Amino acid sequence: MQSLEAATGSTLPRAALVAPSPRPSPGGRGSSGRDNNFDFLRLFAALMVIYGHGWVLSTNTGPGFWGVPFARIGLDIFFSISGYMVTGSWMRTPDLRVFLQKRALRILPGLAACVLFSTYVLGARLTRLPLGQYLTNHNTIKYLSNIIFHPVLYLPGVFEGMHLGGAVNGSLWSLFPEVLCYLTVPLFALLALRTRMWALGVGGVLAGTLGLWLFYGYTGEVFVINATDLKYMLVQVPFFFIGALYRLVQDRVPDFYRADFAILGYSLNWMVASWYGWWNIPIEWVTLPYMVLCFGRGSMPVIRRAGRFGDLSYGMYLYAFPVQQVILGAMQGNEHPILTCMVLTVPFAALSWHLVEGPALRWKPGAPRQAALTEAGAAE
Repeated sequence: MQSLEAATGSTLPRAALVAPSPRPSPGGRGSSGRDNNFDFLRLFAALMVIYGHGWVLSTNTGPGFWGVPFARIGLDIFFSISGYMVTGSWMRTPDLRVFLQKRALRILPGLAACVLFSTYVLGARLTRLPLGQYLTNHNTIKYLSNIIFHPVLYLPGVFEGMHLGGAVNGSLWSLFPEVLCYLTVPLFALLALRTRMWALGVGGVLAGTLGLWLFYGYTGEVFVINATDLKYMLVQVPFFFIGALYRLVQDRVPDFYRADFAILGYSLNWMVASWYGWWNIPIEWVTLPYMVLCFGRGSMPVIRRAGRFGDLSYGMYLYAFPVQQVILGAMQGNEHPILTCMVLTVPFAALSWHLVEGPALRWKPGAPRQAALTEAGAAE
């Protein structure tokens, strides 16, 4: 029987490598701009994923917290923030066309640039095949389907013989389930508010429970949707749905976010993880989004300025995995220079933001182009 911890840490399947799907947005006490801690949280989650993947790529094992690998916790944080922010975006502008345009402008330009760079710059330089053969290879063309959220892990002749079969960018798989979660937001909006809140809570728990059963109780054939293992998709749904639920609840419950409740949630996770193993995961569905949003909505000196040079979290998500593979390949897998990988990913993230993502956000519908940049990356 395969455990969720093992599957996302030490024996990560090639079709479901854990990675974040960051989504920036305003939404805390300083909701008129970026006067909150969400930029810091997204960068922190991205670094958790890089750290976790560094271990998996170099040694096939890695540390965790609450019995959960660091990379998966980073992913959980991103889904929690995303559910909260994207729901808030719909509440501000309940227009399906505008909603879809905003989502596409946030995700697609940076993703397309990363996939094209990986294929025609990185892959063309590193492949063991003759360049002409590489460029015309069916699998090279197939890799471009990552742009439309169909995960393809490999490029011909690239990273051969490395961990995880030489995956070029195992982080991209999580975009597909996240996009599916986006599409549920306008669907849930068709329900009355109280019914919508119940549907989000119950739907998240049911999806997560089915995912856990596929991990721990099911031993048959793997269910695959769009080249992605279904169980990995399902266990992320609760974080998005509960984040969305909290966005609705906060307008109805005064002082909903409290530090003492967040500390209680942390303690509960730690105790259950220590005593009952994976049983802390259902508790994490409720407590982790609460802790994340409680901290993110705050406005702490220095921390709230984490995005002053741009929203780098999405670019770090896109480029960290191939950067790590290049560095580990150069060192022949003898070390895991995780700090070096983090540092060298920053220039790629900065270029992605300033040359691709930021300019694309100027075209967000219904907002002045400069204002769109000010709200950078937002679920807006």
